[in-house]
Amino acid sequence: MLIKLILIALLAYLGAIGAPWFFGTTGGFYTLGRPLIASALVGLILGNVPVALEVGVLIQAMYIGIITPGAVMPFDVDYIGYLTTALVILSNMNPKLAPTLAVPVGLIGVLIWNLIWVINVYFAHRADRYAESGNSKGVALMNISPQIINFILRFVPALVILYLGKGFLQHLVSIIPPFINHYLQVAGGMLPALGIGLLLNMIVKEKIYLGVFLVGFLIVEYLKLPILAIALFGIVLALFWFKFAPKAKEVHGNE
Repeated sequence: MLIKLILIALLAYLGAIGAPWFFGTTGGFYTLGRPLIASALVGLILGNVPVALEVGVLIQAMYIGIITPGAVMPFDVDYIGYLTTALVILSNMNPKLAPTLAVPVGLIGVLIWNLIWVINVYFAHRADRYAESGNSKGVALMNISPQIINFILRFVPALVILYLGKGFLQHLVSIIPPFINHYLQVAGGMLPALGIGLLLNMIVKEKIYLGVFLVGFLIVEYLKLPILAIALFGIVLALFWFKFAPKAKEVHGNE
């Protein structure tokens, strides 16, 4: 089991925003660091893919609207994807509680990330001085050293949390009264909806188009159609919309 925990902690490092080893940021933070992909990998490692994907869908929806302007992260989605999924599986928790567990895990990741940035300021200034003196080896060393710090501060806490978290969470779940569990599940169910709402708020320019999403919701809830059927219906609706909707030039021309 320790080998599996080490592998998960290593993936939590490789998927971090500052780790360049897996095809740079594209393969690392934007691929390995996505909660749904992280959950799937954890499920494969721990041998429980169905529960892992259930957790992954919940936390991916929860943080789908999160952006990192200037590398400022409100939550560490990489830590959330790997550690939350692993802790849920190892502790036999109800997957619906994953969003509530994801919040403290994400905040721990942000604290670690901010600490890494503060420490790396030193290496950046040292690199500037080496560059001024023409010391290329010194500049190279100042680029390698931060990755050592990054690895230590991300891999080690992840491994410690995974190793100690199993027994702690099993005890915690056992002593939580049922009514508190119920309220936690309700709150956890609202967080993914909040994430989707944040995303829609960014991408929908005119609020009238929110009606399309309302139609999709009604189809799911009342007609019980599968997602594939709804997606195909949406594609057809979009094609007709763009085909027959009046173009901006035509509208202005008629005026």
